[in-house]
Amino acid sequence: MIKSKGLFTTEGMTSSDRSLHTPGDFARQNLLYVQEVGRLKSLKPHKCIREKLESYLFIVVLRGRGKLVVNEHSYDLHAGDCALVDCWEHYEHISDENDGWELAWVHYYGNTARSFYELFRKGNGGSSVFRVEDTERWNQLIGQLLQLQGDRSMLAELRCGELLLQLQYRILQNLSDCGTLADEQEKQRVSSIREWLNEHYVETDFRESLRQDFPQEFEEMDRSFAQYYGIRIEEYVANRRLNAAKELLRFSIKPMAEVAAESGIGDEAAMRRMFREKEGMSAEEYRQKWAQWIR
Repeated sequence: MIKSKGLFTTEGMTSSDRSLHTPGDFARQNLLYVQEVGRLKSLKPHKCIREKLESYLFIVVLRGRGKLVVNEHSYDLHAGDCALVDCWEHYEHISDENDGWELAWVHYYGNTARSFYELFRKGNGGSSVFRVEDTERWNQLIGQLLQLQGDRSMLAELRCGELLLQLQYRILQNLSDCGTLADEQEKQRVSSIREWLNEHYVETDFRESLRQDFPQEFEEMDRSFAQYYGIRIEEYVANRRLNAAKELLRFSIKPMAEVAAESGIGDEAAMRRMFREKEGMSAEEYRQKWAQWIR
């Protein structure tokens, strides 16, 4: 970790409080981790240009305004605007000449960062920018990350990972609250689809029945469902069937064929394949390990 003021080429152009961080092996392999975090106040317009960095950059504009360019997309940012940028792409940002901005930001990475970023971009209509009502909540979270950089302990790494997960959760929550992920009518529709699936998942031809009760192309329903719940309809049904089979295996003495039929999986062969794929063991082994009545 390096904490510095005035060690960068932007001296005289920005007033900043930032920390650079190199994660330990455990954090690098298992957690989201901080690469750089800080706050700055622009004293003069200064363009920052970067690309091909294995990093994701979150920015919240606390005061003032400026411009962000990601590849060919240009965004005018004002107080209350946030951005999440894939730093492998070409990006630039510059403070406004007459109303210099104050920012809080964090560069972070980790083995789930890309998947979240793709989920964010999809939910945000492909844009890198979104707006929040209360910038102080986000500023405080950045402040917590900044404060933790003075501690090299494993607990500090875990706490940073937790805060970065909280950051990601807030981003998606904000998109949902603002109606970006789906409007209220759409939310209600996909919620109704989920409730329907919970009641009809055992049906062999559930897709056809679903289309009859929800007059819409299955592909369109599937996209909306995945956008809201993060899982495709058929995968959701498969998981629901698997959970039903687990319950029957654990809390009943029904034969395998009955478990496969009642859970909606179909037959024993299909159930064995599913358990091997999802659980890494056969249905019989699962029952042996988990059943309440086996001692």
